[in-house]
Amino acid sequence: MSIRRRQRIPISVASILALVSCVPLVSADESSGDETVSDTPLALQNRPSFDTSSSASQNSARVGLGYTSQDNYMFGEYNGLSKQGVTAIADLQWQDFQNGDNYWQLSMTNLGLDTREGELVWGNADRLRLTVGFDSQQQVRNDSGQTPFSGNVTQYLPGNWVSGQTTTEFSTLNDSMRDFDRVINRDKIFVGLDTQLNERWRLSSNLSYEEKKGHGDTGAAIYIDGSGADTVLLRSPIDYATTEFDISLAYSGEQLHLTGQLAYSKFDNDDDLLVWQNPYNAFGTDVMYPNGTGGMGLAPDNDQTSGRLIGHYLFSSKVRLQFDGSYARAAQNQNYAPYTVNEALLVTVPEPSSDFNGEVDISTANLRLLLNPLPKLQAELFYRLRDRDYNTDRNGYLYVRGDGSNQPASPQTVYNTDHDYTSQTGGIEASYRLPLRSKLGFEYAYEEVKRRNSEVEKTEEDRYTLSYRIKPWSNFSSSVHVGYADRAASTYEWAQDYYALLDTQLINATPDNQRYINHPLLMKYYMANRERWESGADFNYLPTTRWNLNLNVQWQDDDYNKSALGLTSSKWYRAHFSASYALSDQLFGSIYTGYDRYEADQSSRAFRGGAEKDAFAIYPPLPQASDPNQDWDINSTDNSITLGANLEWQVAPDVQLKLDYSYVDTQAKQDVSTQPGGTITASDLPDVNTTMHHVQASGIWHLQDNLSLQLDYQYYTFKSDDWAWEGVQADTIAKVLTFGQSNPDEDIHYIGASVIYSWQ
Repeated sequence: MSIRRRQRIPISVASILALVSCVPLVSADESSGDETVSDTPLALQNRPSFDTSSSASQNSARVGLGYTSQDNYMFGEYNGLSKQGVTAIADLQWQDFQNGDNYWQLSMTNLGLDTREGELVWGNADRLRLTVGFDSQQQVRNDSGQTPFSGNVTQYLPGNWVSGQTTTEFSTLNDSMRDFDRVINRDKIFVGLDTQLNERWRLSSNLSYEEKKGHGDTGAAIYIDGSGADTVLLRSPIDYATTEFDISLAYSGEQLHLTGQLAYSKFDNDDDLLVWQNPYNAFGTDVMYPNGTGGMGLAPDNDQTSGRLIGHYLFSSKVRLQFDGSYARAAQNQNYAPYTVNEALLVTVPEPSSDFNGEVDISTANLRLLLNPLPKLQAELFYRLRDRDYNTDRNGYLYVRGDGSNQPASPQTVYNTDHDYTSQTGGIEASYRLPLRSKLGFEYAYEEVKRRNSEVEKTEEDRYTLSYRIKPWSNFSSSVHVGYADRAASTYEWAQDYYALLDTQLINATPDNQRYINHPLLMKYYMANRERWESGADFNYLPTTRWNLNLNVQWQDDDYNKSALGLTSSKWYRAHFSASYALSDQLFGSIYTGYDRYEADQSSRAFRGGAEKDAFAIYPPLPQASDPNQDWDINSTDNSITLGANLEWQVAPDVQLKLDYSYVDTQAKQDVSTQPGGTITASDLPDVNTTMHHVQASGIWHLQDNLSLQLDYQYYTFKSDDWAWEGVQADTIAKVLTFGQSNPDEDIHYIGASVIYSWQ
């Protein structure tokens, strides 16, 4: 049995982001009667204000050197510190408010790295603001592997290459392997204008141009039938340019506030096609090495024009209308590549047109009517619309399958398919103030989603949420909520995508019990019937003016009760706790910890094609697609533990220290089981474990009023044992030539020393 590895969102990333939500940010006051109460964000009130001997209005320049201990791609994935060696530290902050109503502001950071950014602003009080700037970013990915291919958009093998039907027969592979980088650089320049035309009208506009260059990776294959493809992993060239422009006009009246915006964006890809030389010899002379080549289309040029209207209208002190609507048209008319890049293959039927000439219209609307009918009662009526409407001709394409043979006969024609989508959601949200500075809330929402050329034409969902917030004492607050949602789908037409994609001749020639792409019992989870229960609670407690304690717990349970195959259930649990303590006005510390767990159950059925593809037989002997003994199940569990602490200490009036530590440990389990007495066997996939430690320490010593010395140190370690990479060489998989990359195992030290000079 062959099981495809499920792609996972790294739970470590989700856990780190979740830590931020442990800090309650309360922007709206809660009132009870005539009393106004304002919650305090975590450690905002009891956090000491350290003296840095420089005010925010001062100008400063920072220069120095940093050193990274070794090459890496996890520590330096986005921060520009992926290479071993010395890097420059250079920052500049400057502003001038001395020239009447005019002012200048300049900010430039990370000038010595590939992640540099800067912004220059000239303004005239609240009347005019001009901004120009640049922003550079870099992404570094796993480059521990190697490839035998050379070239960029056309990739070829060395002249002494020895081909074979499988990777194990590539006898010159080891000598042909070469290192490569997978680095993507983004460089953006922008200019902005914001001006107050008069007391009610304001105009703003932005223009930006971004280039994105480098290499990603992609899988490519040459085949006649996808089940027997000759597959390779290739570096994928990236050479993009994106231009964006918008202009908006805002009106602010006594009752009406409006902002209208027009925007345009254009995406250009300098490369249209990725071509590679076939390293295998499984097919005929025209397809095998050295003559055979494969081609893959890259992201096409496209553009989008849009308009948006945002505003609110105040009918009275108790009635207000908020609205936000947009309309956009995206278009793509790049010329088609030929049906095959292999000129030796025979193509007799041309493409139906020279380009796709496709358009899609996207509309959104958000309306909210806010009501305050009673002193203690607040209510909101809301409506949301999301609509996607395709405007493309339906054409048939008799394309060459995988550059593996001559153009097939006409029954093999496939058709492009429109996927129109409309989602409408309406409902009511109400809250009522109760004693003890508490509030009871209720929300009901009804959503209807319509799809075209999908297995399900319409889904309907009812969502109910009950919440309660209370602040019985000035130093304690809590909130809880419980929700229930029930989604019901119309009849699951499992053959819909089959009929929309394929040619009538092929459909008629196929037995009616085999006319499907996905198994008829396999339901796509986002269109399947589902019941969801969820709940959560937040607690915030300040025992003293120096302590702040926070606890957040959440739970969610999804039951896909009509799905026989596919995702059948999932559960998510979360608990996060944080505490902060100010020992004195000079010493502050905080800790946090969190636990996340995600569980999912999936079912599938293993079967071959031909007579074994009959999914509707009821009398034995059953073909594989009809036989429940061919079922296999997988239970996936992701666990994540996060820990962290930070310390800020004003050691002396002129010395400040900061220390931060974070730890993330994740484990992914995939347990596979089969039916008792079944005809297939399976074993559990190995666990995937990742561990990260990150220590950051810095100290600032103010030598003089305008001169400071800063020292920075970081220690970062990241380890993983993903079975998909562990011990997998470039030729381990018979029909897939991989990079043979290894799991990350990094121990990185970074140290930086810089001088900060400030002036008025």
